[in-house]
Amino acid sequence: MENYIELNKFHTFSIKRYHISKINPKDVTKRMLLLSYLQISSLKYKTEEDIVRVCEDLYDFRYSVKGDLHGSYWMITFQGNAIDPKYISDEAYTKDKVFEVFNDLSTPLVIDNKLDKKTFQRAKKLLSASILKLEKYPAVKATNFALHTFFKDTLRDYQPKGDMEELKKITIDELYEYYLEFLQEEETTIFIGAFDKKYPIKDTITPHMDHNFIERAKLDKDIYLYPHKSKLMNLRIIYDLNIFTGDDRIYALSIFNYFLGSSNYSYLFRIVREKYGLCYSISSDLYGASGIVIIGAEVKKDDLNLVIEKIDEALKESLNSFDLEKIKRVFVLTHKASYDQQDSYASDLICKKAFPIAYDSNTYIDKINSVTMDDIKEVFNTFMKSRRVIFGYGGDKKWVIQHILLPKMA
Repeated sequence: MENYIELNKFHTFSIKRYHISKINPKDVTKRMLLLSYLQISSLKYKTEEDIVRVCEDLYDFRYSVKGDLHGSYWMITFQGNAIDPKYISDEAYTKDKVFEVFNDLSTPLVIDNKLDKKTFQRAKKLLSASILKLEKYPAVKATNFALHTFFKDTLRDYQPKGDMEELKKITIDELYEYYLEFLQEEETTIFIGAFDKKYPIKDTITPHMDHNFIERAKLDKDIYLYPHKSKLMNLRIIYDLNIFTGDDRIYALSIFNYFLGSSNYSYLFRIVREKYGLCYSISSDLYGASGIVIIGAEVKKDDLNLVIEKIDEALKESLNSFDLEKIKRVFVLTHKASYDQQDSYASDLICKKAFPIAYDSNTYIDKINSVTMDDIKEVFNTFMKSRRVIFGYGGDKKWVIQHILLPKMA
């Protein structure tokens, strides 16, 4: 019963159905629109109100459809969480009934080989609102600009939520054709809980060893500025470490990145913000599947060069303030605080089946705790020798042109 994780220690049980496919940057908008359609449609329960009602009738059954990226693979997950029937005094409430409803909910509204027009229009409106919301945030646009430029024309070059102009052009027939492709993707269903029998499922998942983004754009400069009418500039510095998911050094890098700027009171914040008063915010983010770290800050445009200088200075001196055991302790506690044990069983199994070189959450804490100061020094040396590319998003056009010849955004 490989797809069944037998557990008796929880009062709930879960059903997770996964669809996995390789990313195609040209299809991101279609993918996001299909996800939106799947989230609000069901062949049997035809409105969002119907979906809410049936979930409430099943003792607050929780149902969701999520889209995630696992490196260079898309994963759409249908998930149901329900209370184990042994805790409910209702003979009509059974695991069979829950599985039946789960199947009904995860069968989208398709009639006579067509998607539903009203649901399609509603899905478009929801995705449009999501894209417009992101466009209001310069910080998000700054990160997208940096990633787009650094990974231009590679598999990593895509807009996370899709493109508004592309969205307007997608027809209901085109989305249906994409849905038919979706049905051919690798698929499996995982059950977590106590089950007396096996349910019929489709299981076509194969192992993938190519989920990291290895390719980079051929950049001819080390600094790229993009004008955006604002008083502030969003700075993004990409450090190309080439330390990817599956490389044991990722654990030391995770700790070092957390120390730099992923905690509430980070090292970079203490130095660049509190010591020198040079930025409004600063953070550090690890993109494991991309092999990069991005340090981001919100700064006054005229402070840009000084902020970069002080970040460099802080990095060079960082090991002088590095207390490995203390940082590991806080890092592990933070990880455990956001750790869902029941969910992790399914995540571990899907990773084992589809992405064998990804980490196993059961051993993750042990591997973090086994990191030594020599491991940190190795990562630090790699960090300091890595290629650094600077991106600035903001500042008026006149100021930007005075500083650098602008690249064109695709």
